[in-house]
Parts: sequence; C-alpha cells; structure tokens
Amino acid sequence: MIPSLRRIKKDERAADALPMRMVVAAISIGTLLLLLSTGIYSLMEKEEIYAAQAVISKIESHADQMASMGAGSNVTLDIDIPSNTNLVMGAIPGKENEWPSDAHNYYLEINGKQITEESVAYYSNDTLDGCVVLSPGPHIIILKSVRDKNGKIFITLDDKSQL
Repeated sequence: MIPSLRRIKKDERAADALPMRMVVAAISIGTLLLLLSTGIYSLMEKEEIYAAQAVISKIESHADQMASMGAGSNVTLDIDIPSNTNLVMGAIPGKENEWPSDAHNYYLEINGKQITEESVAYYSNDTLDGCVVLSPGPHIIILKSVRDKNGKIFITLDDKSQL
C-alpha cells in the first residue's frame, strides 16, 4: 500500500498548512522569549535588592550594637551601594523633613520601588539635624553613637567619600 508517486505529487495538504505552522511556531517562540526576559528582569531586580539589603545589614549590625553601648563609639565602614539604589537612613518615604520623628526608620529606593524598614537604632546626619541619603556607588562612612540634648542615642552617619 505504498502511495503512488503521482498521488504524492498532487497531495498539497502539507504545503497548505505550512504557513499556519510557521505562524504558530513564531508566536510560541515570541511568547517564550517574553517569559524568559521577564524572568531575567525579575531575577536581576531581586539581586539588586539582595545586594542593597546586604549593605543595610552591615550598617544595622554595627548601629544596633553601638546604640546599646551608649554614646562614644565610632566605626568606619566601607560600603558599596548598588546602581539604581538610594539608601535613606532616618526617614520614611515622603517624610524626610519630619526628622526626628521617624529617625528609627530607613528605606531603600530601587528603580522607583521603595522598601521601608524599622530599626532599633535612631539615625541622623553628622550635625544631628536630619536624615542621611546615600546615593549609588562606593562610600566610606563613619558611624558614631552620639547623645542628643534630650538624652536620646543617635547613630550619625558621616559620608567621607564625598570629600
């Protein structure tokens, strides 16, 4: 029951369906590429958040210990804030001018997305009059535990890399 050569030459059903198969294949490949690029973007965003939280963890661990020991401690840290990331210590988003009411908070701003956290320590700039904003890039910061005029212990962040 081998089809004759003549019938094979006249049967064009496979050729008629070829363009539709190519369209389905192109749509499938496009969908897969879209899903893959979305997954890669999400993975890169999570990596940026992880790197920024590692910097925060480094600052937080020293600040918590310094706050519990009282005034007079100094620690110098060499940190590198990831690109597209701002770190604001001693404030919550949109209320940076209300310092010191939110001095025990900090937030990360990564590509417009904000992650707010609360700390045991109270943060301030080196003149005890506001929050501290650290932009992307390497920083050398000096953490100092200082008692303000009301007796509250603040951890001041003095960015020496801006000199």
